[in-house]
Amino acid sequence: MIFSVESPDWQILRKSGDAMQMELLKNELLNNEINCFLVNKKDSVYPIFGAYLLYVEKENADVAKAIIENFLNNDDSKAS
Repeated sequence: MIFSVESPDWQILRKSGDAMQMELLKNELLNNEINCFLVNKKDSVYPIFGAYLLYVEKENADVAKAIIENFLNNDDSKAS
């Protein structure tokens, strides 16, 4: 499947300025066999502007949201 940010088959699942967290989320989705892509929309000159966008296939969006929510909740409980 070819990825394009303008494709109707893909949707933004999450947007964040935290590159490390977005990579962790992407890896968690890939480990659960959910196709996803991370797009860097950060400004290279002024990195405080822009964000990282995590795209998933629309058909897997609900499952991906649940996986991410579970991952983030487990991560928060470990930090406490």
